[in-house]
Order: sequence, then structure tokens, then C-alpha cells
Amino acid sequence: PQTEIQKKMHAVEQSLTWSPAGGGGATSTPLWKDDDDGALLNPQEGSEAGYSGRVVENRVTVRDAPKDYEYLYDLCVKLERLKAQELENPRFGVILAVVEDGSVEGEGDTKEEDGGMSSLEGVIGGKTTTTYTANTDWINEDWINEHIVKDEKYDSIKFRFRDPMLFKQFDKTREKSRDDIIRTMVQKLLLHANDITQLELSHCLLPDAFLKILAEEVLKNPAESFPNLQLLNFESNLIQGLGIEVLSEVILNESAWKYLQAILMENQKHSMTNEAERALAEAVSRSPSIVVFSASIQSPYKLKEINDTLLYNGDQLRLARRDHQTKEGTLKDRKRTEIELYFDSIALNESDIEEVEIVGDQKFLTLNDAEKAKSGEAFATNTHVKSVKMTHLGLQDDFAQMFGDAIANNTTIERVCIDSNSITGTGMKAIFAGLGQNSSIVEIQCRHQKKLMATLDEDALPNLLASNTSILKLGIDVRSKLVKLKLDRIVNANMDRARKRRASAKHQA
Repeated sequence: PQTEIQKKMHAVEQSLTWSPAGGGGATSTPLWKDDDDGALLNPQEGSEAGYSGRVVENRVTVRDAPKDYEYLYDLCVKLERLKAQELENPRFGVILAVVEDGSVEGEGDTKEEDGGMSSLEGVIGGKTTTTYTANTDWINEDWINEHIVKDEKYDSIKFRFRDPMLFKQFDKTREKSRDDIIRTMVQKLLLHANDITQLELSHCLLPDAFLKILAEEVLKNPAESFPNLQLLNFESNLIQGLGIEVLSEVILNESAWKYLQAILMENQKHSMTNEAERALAEAVSRSPSIVVFSASIQSPYKLKEINDTLLYNGDQLRLARRDHQTKEGTLKDRKRTEIELYFDSIALNESDIEEVEIVGDQKFLTLNDAEKAKSGEAFATNTHVKSVKMTHLGLQDDFAQMFGDAIANNTTIERVCIDSNSITGTGMKAIFAGLGQNSSIVEIQCRHQKKLMATLDEDALPNLLASNTSILKLGIDVRSKLVKLKLDRIVNANMDRARKRRASAKHQA
């Protein structure tokens, strides 16, 4: 069985992997494998090459900033190490649920790796391993060491605390004593700040106060407070508001937690407040390091903002890895993806492809701009494809230019639909120039483009299409009534010719 972190890392593999080919979904080829079986980005083309049209509006400054590929490659290596560690040391934790009265229910077996202390023993057996008192004397080095899990192979030191009895005993009714305990605990942990790479305090009724005090202590000296921290796990607790807001300030701080890559905050007893959700989304969306994130986010806009950031950060890790391999001379020629091989087959005129239909395909969207453009060129010498439908794919003017050149020579394609893309007037002129030399296409639809055509570009279309005698259906968004009238005249003239041809053929028969 997979652990919760393994499941989340697997989900990240899917979202961060360049997916090879048609039909949507994602592959399981992870970021950290050597055989780059996806459409990887090329650092030589710039940091935004092939960025799949994903936009994080409030990260413009971050995206435009010079990229430190040594730092990003270090992040990539650390992520590989975290993944390998989770695969090698699976944990089967008790399933705990915080119920209305604040008690904890659980079932199942536990297995702790590397001799780590199971604080859940006390919950299941009805006993606690520590007597918690308000004077905090029990929070000493021995107690901290009991909750430290070391993994020398993966250079990992984790602080793990999962005993809900502490914060059940010192809840908000004993706020002063609780805060004193938390502050003492954090200060003791800071004595190990350079060593700890993971903080895991899940299933322990952790309150907002813990996050608030932790963040306040870290912000006193952000560069030296857990500088190697890679994972925060606060799942299944009571955090929902102010603690998340203050924690977000740490994430936003450029000197703090530069290697933080995973934040796990699912299954809280209460929904996150609007202010906390807004602060956390803002912080994550400006982080260059976070690639794993789980929390219940109600706002679709904020959720998309976070997801876009995770995808963007994953892109940058690939760029860094490729840059490193190029410098080391270890870069391997990647395999062509399935979607690229599909268009290669079209270019090679293979007879088994007669209809191309790709609509919003995530695997096509992961191609870089050069490969997207080349897909339009594939039809130039093909004599088998009769119908082309490529919509919601972010196709731009480079594709339109190559597709226009292709249909100028193609004599087989009859129907084309390239609705809902990003083709401007420049691209439309290239397509209409190709149609002017084409004699086989009877229908073309190119409406609902994300970018409007300039008036001069619209005015040029009728002259470019004037020599066409085959178009019978034309769908295009133009604002000029005069241009629309001229285009309709060309189509109507072609329809008259078609009727005359049919009448003549019938008469001869």
C-alpha cells in the first residue's frame, strides 16, 4: 500500500511529467528519471520555452527574473532523494479522525521506520509516553531526540510528533500554558535547525497557535531557522486561520526555507478562513521551490493559481536538470513522444491515418512551441488525411504559417477545424494565402481565437482567398461587415460553381 506522501508524490509525478501523447491524462514518468521520455524544455531556447501556455499572473516578476540553475538543480536532486526515501521506507500510519468532541479515533497498524518513536502507541493503548505539565521541564534534549528520525542514506533528519494528548490537554482553555509549551518546543527544535529537513506534526490536534509561534520564531532569523527544511506535514489537525497567515509570511520571505518543496495540510477539522486561503495561495504562488502541495482550497481561482505554480516550478526543475546535463556532457537524446511520433507518421504519409482529431489534449499542450508549429508542416506531402480538427490547443502564428504552407501544396484535405486557438491576423493571412492555392478543402472553421485580428489583417483576407474555387463553408470571426460580405461572395461563387458541376455531371450521365 502507498503512504499518503507517496500518493501525493505520485500525483505530482503525473502533473509535472511531460505527457507523451493523445487522449489526455498523464504518464507516470517522473521528473527524476534519466530517460526523459517527454517533451522536455531546452535551456537554449530560454527559460519560458515550451511553457504550455500556463499563466501565473502575479508571478510575472518571478518568471522574468534570471534563473539560478545551480540552485534549481539542487532542488531537483533533493526532490529525487525525497521520492527515493518515501519509496524505500513505506509507513502504514493509523487512520485518525478528529471528531466533534475533540477526541481522536483510529484503526489499523503502525510501522515506524529506522527506530522512530511511535507516539500513536499512547493513543491506541490509552497511555501516554510523556507526562505533560505546564512547567515545560519535560521538553528537553531527551524528549526531542525521542522524536527525531534519522536517515543517513538520504541525508534526512525528521522531527515527528503525533501524540494528540498534548494539545487535547492544553487546548484553548489553557491558552497561556499551551503557548508557553509551544514556544519552548520551537526554541528547542531551533537548536537542531541546521539538521532538520522534515517537520511532521500530523494527527496531533495541532492548533493555529503552533504555526503562529513557529513562524514568529523563524522570522526573527529566517536564514538560519531550518535552512534545509524540505517538507512540512501538518495534516489532520485544527489549523485554519491566523497560523496559516503567519506561516505564509515565512514562505514569502526570500531568506527563509529556500529548499521547502512539500507542504501537506489536508484533512483539517475546520475549513480554512478566506484570509488564510488568500495568504497561503499568494505565498505558494511566489515560491520558486514548492512542487508538492495539498490542502483544501475552496476558491477555484486560488486553486488554479497554486496548481499553475506547481507546474511552472516543475518546468524550471527540468530546465535546470537539462542545463546541468548539458554542462556535464551527459545529456541524452530524448525519445520522441507519442504525439510527436503521430505527426511524424503523418509527415511520412502513412496510409492508416485519414482523420486527425485532437481537442484540448493535455499531451499536445505539453509540447514546446517549435513542436506545435511542426505539427502543421506534417500535412504538406500527405495524401491520406482528409479531415483535420485541432481545437483548444493554444496553436499560434508559427503553426498557422506552417499549416498555410502545407495546405498550399496539399490536395487531399477536405475539412479543417482550428477553432479556439491563439492565432492572430498574421497567422490567418498565412492560412488564407494557403487556401488561395488549395483546390481540395471545402470547409474551414477558424473561429473563437483568443486574439483579435487587426483591421488591416481582416482587410487582406478576401484578396488572399479570391483565387480559391473549392471553399463551400467558411467560419471566421471578422468585425468588418465589408470583409464579411466579400468573403461570403467568394463562398457563394464557389457554391454556384459546385451546383453547375453537379448539374453538368448529372446531364452527361
